This record gives sequence, C-alpha cells and structure tokens, in this order.
Amino acid sequence: MEPVGDEVVRQIESSGPIRTAWNRLGKIPTALVALVIISFMVTLAIASLVGLSLTPYSFDQTSTDLLADPSWQHWMGTDELGRDLMTRVIFGSRLSISIGLTTAAVALIMGTIYGSIAGYCGGKVDSLLMRGVDIAYSLPDLLVMILVGVLVGRGTQGILMALALVSWMGTARLVRAQFMQLKNEEFIEAARACGQPTLPMICRHFLPNAMGPIIVALTFIVPSAILSESTLSFIGLGLSPPACSWGTLAADGWRSLRTHPHLILYPSLFIFLTVLSFNFLGDGLRDALDPRTRLKR
Repeated sequence: MEPVGDEVVRQIESSGPIRTAWNRLGKIPTALVALVIISFMVTLAIASLVGLSLTPYSFDQTSTDLLADPSWQHWMGTDELGRDLMTRVIFGSRLSISIGLTTAAVALIMGTIYGSIAGYCGGKVDSLLMRGVDIAYSLPDLLVMILVGVLVGRGTQGILMALALVSWMGTARLVRAQFMQLKNEEFIEAARACGQPTLPMICRHFLPNAMGPIIVALTFIVPSAILSESTLSFIGLGLSPPACSWGTLAADGWRSLRTHPHLILYPSLFIFLTVLSFNFLGDGLRDALDPRTRLKR
C-alpha cells in the first residue's frame, strides 16, 4: 500500500499550485464568507463608479425628511440635509475600496522593486537600503499622512500619496526576506550556471516563488489603508466635500451620535465588515498558499 504522504504530494504536483491553493481555500469557511463579502463590496464600488443607481435616490438628492430614522422608504435613514444614507454609503464604497486597492497596488510595486534590489544584491547595497526602511519605519504614520495631506491637499491624490508612503516598507522587507532565502536554492544556482541574465532570472524564478507571502501581505494592506483613510477623515484631515467615503460619512454622523446613531452606525458597519473580511481572507490565503500546511492535510 502506497504511503498517504506520497499520495498527497503526487496530487499536489499534478493539480498545480494555483488550483491546489484554490481548492484548499474552498475548505476554509471563514475565508469563503470573507470572499463573498469582499465581492459584494467591490460590486457596490463598481456599480457606483459606472453610475449604476441601486436605489431610487441620487447621491446629493435632498428631501424634507431631515434626520429620518431607518424605514421602508429610507432603509438606513437620512442625514441632516434629507439625503438617503444608503445611497451615500453605496457611493462612499467607491472611494473607500478604490483607495484600499490602489494603495495596495502602489505598495506592491514600490515594495517589490525596493525589496528585490536589496535581497538580490545583498552586502552593502542591502544594508544601505534596509537602513532607509528603518528610518521610514521610525516616522509616525499619522504624522507623515498629515504632512503630505497639508502639502499636497485633501484630495484623493493627496490621500493616496500619503497612504502609499507609509505602506510599502512591510512589502519591501517581505520581498527582501524571500529573495535572501531563494538565493541559496538549487534552481537559482542552476539558472546562474546556465548564464541567465539578472532581470529574466528575477522575473522567472524569484518573483513567482515569492508571490505567495506577498499576496497574503496585500490582503492586510487594503484594510489598513481603508482604516487610515477613515481615521484621517474622522479627524477632519481626510477627503474634503463633496468627496464622500465611509470615513467622511462616519465623521459627519459623529456629531449626531446621541440623537441619531444610525448616521455613524451604517458607515462604521461597512468599514468593520470590509476590514474584517480582508483579514479573514488573508488568514485563509496564508493557510492555502503555505506548502507546509498543504502537506499536513
């Protein structure tokens, strides 16, 4: 009788890493629920981006129902100008989700390039670049975001620049660690012995083998960016009107917390569900992409 471990290894090798990771992810209930919630939030953002109205009201449509409680007519109530809160929450998902995903993409590009150079070159180049990361880490994130927001402005570009400047260091350290580990692998030595150039070697051998941990790290950058933008908006240093995000809606609702708590409840609930879902998805991806965990089951 063939050992069970050999059978598991053969199944993994025959199915491919992507399909195997997807199958393993499907066996994690929390990750699947998180993926459904994230897909729903992204769908709301896309619908708002293309101008598809999911409610009978427009984003800035006012009415005489000022600060109305949730009802069948207004499922999430209205704000101080009579605007439908559900419509504004859906519209706010466009900026909140876009800021999170864009920040993660910028962090991926900057961190991957920076960490790749440090990890591949090693030696003095690595020491110099990592000291730069240490200096960047020593700066308070909130202070950097406030300074960038003051210098560039409270628009979307300023927020994205501020979040990108405080989000790339973790990715750079992770990529550098992966490259340092892969440099000693036999297939890298074989590629060097065959005279393969540096850039093709990095693209064909280093990056594909380092993408698993990087993808997991990105799922934690997205909620962090959403929370950071919400924090800046909440303290009055984020997006300025008429821009609307979940953070600005929560900041507007804070003033009426005692009398009309629904104004801060629903934007905060969307922030909470999105952040929690990305964290659960990241945990699931970490288990699905880890080959050591893969062999245990």
